[in-house]
Amino acid sequence: MEEDYTPPSEPTPRPNLPDLIRDIVVDFTGFAGRHLAEPQPPLMFIAMWLIGMDTVTGGIELSYIYSEQYEVTNWFYAWIRIIVGGAAMGVFRYWLVGSLFHLVVLLSGGQGEARTSRYILLYALLPASVLNLLIKVVQMLIYQNNYFTGERNLAIEGIFGMFMTVAYVFTIVLCYRGMRALQQTDRRKSIITLVALSIGTVMLTVVGMGM
Repeated sequence: MEEDYTPPSEPTPRPNLPDLIRDIVVDFTGFAGRHLAEPQPPLMFIAMWLIGMDTVTGGIELSYIYSEQYEVTNWFYAWIRIIVGGAAMGVFRYWLVGSLFHLVVLLSGGQGEARTSRYILLYALLPASVLNLLIKVVQMLIYQNNYFTGERNLAIEGIFGMFMTVAYVFTIVLCYRGMRALQQTDRRKSIITLVALSIGTVMLTVVGMGM
């Protein structure tokens, strides 16, 4: 008697970048459950690179805050620095900052591997990082190289700042959802540690700006 033929199941398709960001924004808990337990989540290295690029743009802006002038004077060199430096900074943020985030998880009563904490932070940061890079493209188109002389429209910059503030708050929400879903952290402790981490980050930034 012949056995019934069962066709092999097709592998789950890996999302492209727009689909990945949509999944993160719409249902991060479901995304985390499907992908962040994998040895290598989808588009992991691209996510690291984009977050690293975002970090480099922050460094360029800080150079202006500290010295009232930019270290670069045109977008060509700025994007070279952002793209090339983003690769190294992405690895740095993934390993070091992700490891510090794992301490937050442990302080919140969570469990699990440090790798899972790094994955949660990596993908929670991705939407805000992509938004910031898109804003830089828009600023380049609006101001061209005059951007580096400080000639900007305050109303437009205020709108960009509002978008980024919402994005960073949303990042904290995503971290909270990921911690609770994958690492069973205590609800109250998670809120306290994430709020404390956010306040500490803001205070360090303000202190650095005043030095």
